[in-house]
Amino acid sequence: MVLLSIPVTVFLCRIESKRGIKISQQEEDVIMRKLNIGLIGCGKITERSHIPEMLKLGSKIRIKALYDLNEKTASALKEQFSLDCEICTSVDAMLGIKELDGVIISTPNNTHCELTLKALEAGKNVLVEKPMAVSLKDADKMIKAAEKKRLHLQVNQSLRFIPAYVKIKNLIDSGKIGQPLHIRCIRAGSSSPDKGWAPGSKWFTSKAHGGGIVMDIAVHMADMLGWYFGKVKSIYSLTKSRIDEKQATDNAISLFDFENGASGVLELSWTIPTGAGMIEIYGTKGTIRMGSNGIELILPGKKKPQVIKPGKAKGSHQYFVDGISGKANVPSPLEIGRKSLAYCLAIEESGTSGKPVKPKL
Repeated sequence: MVLLSIPVTVFLCRIESKRGIKISQQEEDVIMRKLNIGLIGCGKITERSHIPEMLKLGSKIRIKALYDLNEKTASALKEQFSLDCEICTSVDAMLGIKELDGVIISTPNNTHCELTLKALEAGKNVLVEKPMAVSLKDADKMIKAAEKKRLHLQVNQSLRFIPAYVKIKNLIDSGKIGQPLHIRCIRAGSSSPDKGWAPGSKWFTSKAHGGGIVMDIAVHMADMLGWYFGKVKSIYSLTKSRIDEKQATDNAISLFDFENGASGVLELSWTIPTGAGMIEIYGTKGTIRMGSNGIELILPGKKKPQVIKPGKAKGSHQYFVDGISGKANVPSPLEIGRKSLAYCLAIEESGTSGKPVKPKL
């Protein structure tokens, strides 16, 4: 692992560099504080998010290696982003790279636990896509392994780092709408991800791979409800598989009962032709609404809603780097990923049983 806190070495290396004396790559990494990162899985999320966000960090990191079951997919991303990196022929080959500090795992949901455990065992820090696993038993294995190895494990609950959502959290906590009473969130699309987001990626709707709209979308939005309103007492859900009744859930409506007395409704669908996206948060003194007009604060007696600017927020990848570097107060500890998974499993269990379910938090 690259050493990040050796001031004497850094000082001497800088002197040597200024004198024109050639320094090693390892010494350069110490000076620049670069971290070597490997990407396991080179699908759409890696193309659209992980590589671009890592490249934005500039000299802080180096994309050291790529791996995908389809080597051509990895090679295509290397060329697309002009990366100076290795194309690995197996996960083991990547994890065998001594200089590698961490990996980002972006593979089908049912592989997250196995790959995370393997990476941790190899001494690599891990940023794993959501959901962190498909069972709480597996999630707990991952947590224990990270603690045992004293490595940073982070679940990519990326919504928690998007400026607009962070701003809403701040508005609620600052008392702008008084005591929270009710939250409603609807997220709907006209098709499942294997047709729209990543054509051909059938695992998104596969029960065997831990797919479905609950693990894909509720994993973010249910987490948001708990983040904003606090501990969830119970969840009551109606779930459907309208696209293919033999496959994973593609429609879900869930009622959240919070311990503080507030309520919430989460509506998810992959079968609404026009799509939909709205968050409404009601309190004793006002309302927060986020939709096509951005964030609006609606207060009694005011003729027009106040449009709120989101501001800025650190991204998930910056916090991953901070976590590897040992910085304190990284706001997305692995426990958040476990809690989000607990909500998702409660939604599915309630949809099957027809009864309210208490999340196993």
